[in-house]
Amino acid sequence: MCELVISGRRCLCGEVDIQGSKNAALPILAATLLTDKECVIHNCPRITDVEAAVEILRGLGARVSVDENTVCVCAANIDSNVIPKNLMERMRSSVMFLGAVLGRAGEAIICRPGGCRLGDRPIDMHINSLRRLGAKIEEAGDCIVCHLTETRSENITLLYPSVGATENIMLMCAASGSSVRIFNAAREPEIVDLQNFLNLMGARICGAGTDCIIIRPAGKFGGAEYTVMPDRIVASTYSYAVSACGGEAYLRGAEIEHMKLVFEVLKQVGTEVIKEDEGVRIAAFGRPKSLNMIKTLPYPGFPTDVQPFLSAALTIADGESRVCETIFNSRFGYTEDLKKMGAVIDGDNHTIEIKGVPALHGANVEAKDLRGGAALVIAAAAAEGITVVSNVEYINRGYENIERDLTRLGADILRI
Repeated sequence: MCELVISGRRCLCGEVDIQGSKNAALPILAATLLTDKECVIHNCPRITDVEAAVEILRGLGARVSVDENTVCVCAANIDSNVIPKNLMERMRSSVMFLGAVLGRAGEAIICRPGGCRLGDRPIDMHINSLRRLGAKIEEAGDCIVCHLTETRSENITLLYPSVGATENIMLMCAASGSSVRIFNAAREPEIVDLQNFLNLMGARICGAGTDCIIIRPAGKFGGAEYTVMPDRIVASTYSYAVSACGGEAYLRGAEIEHMKLVFEVLKQVGTEVIKEDEGVRIAAFGRPKSLNMIKTLPYPGFPTDVQPFLSAALTIADGESRVCETIFNSRFGYTEDLKKMGAVIDGDNHTIEIKGVPALHGANVEAKDLRGGAALVIAAAAAEGITVVSNVEYINRGYENIERDLTRLGADILRI
């Protein structure tokens, strides 16, 4: 068990490199199962979710080596189609291995995935979509047994633009001989990254980044060498940390095109955002401004993953703000710990009202999920006194070394 001890009330100034994207790296690693040739993935973040993905690949029979931020995978000798329950329960994104294993082996046995406690996140859309495309799926408790003899040519309309369901369909169908169209597909930049990697392997996919993705019949897949995109959620974390603490920071590698609404909201709360050749410069002076209303929506709307960082900054804003969460019904769990630090927050599972206070104060708080934990780190960096954040293992799921990065920007933060 680790804790972060943070002495707050320090401006953040300096430069930091943005790590590779967790949400892009995980489906790309799953995609390496679709070929018996070696794949080399650069800029993989060194986080516990990637470690879990590597263990899943090895458990299926793939040969995997990890050197700093480069992961080499050779899935020539896959000898299992079972993903153990203990690995499935470690992260929500493990469900995407269902599509990849089905696409490679024609059979897969998994259990329902775990991950952060953000409320109900059913995988029915994944299962129903794969069934429409030819998979036979039986459920017995938490165990899901899947068989695929042939992928059907089909048009699939998702009831919701689910990132995971979109990725599972792409992974299962990419190497098939069928034509598939996904309507109301997720549009996130990470979907584009997965498409680019699959096409490099030999797939014929277009439309990622729009609401219609077209998968055409493809031949045998080869190996590929690929560099994962930067993590827009990590870049958002450090951007809102600067907004809360004040200062000026250069986020090398941050892609402004991936974060247009995130940065627009930053500007609304009084933070400067300056695009530069290799990244983005963030500058904030004085207290953040309040927001009348912000609502989370699927991409390109305001991301649910960034909502906790914004809320942390708004606790010390000049005025009252309202934040509406439309994606997850238990995303506001971190607010109880913000209240321990002096934040004034009221609301329910869907909408909270935040009355800005002049300053937060240090307290002992507990991360209950990945992004909520990072929000507590932001609040601690802006607060007066010392804050201890426990349950850091949640934060480790998505951040290579959050204390290293914030220390480079001038924060006083120590892992014990």
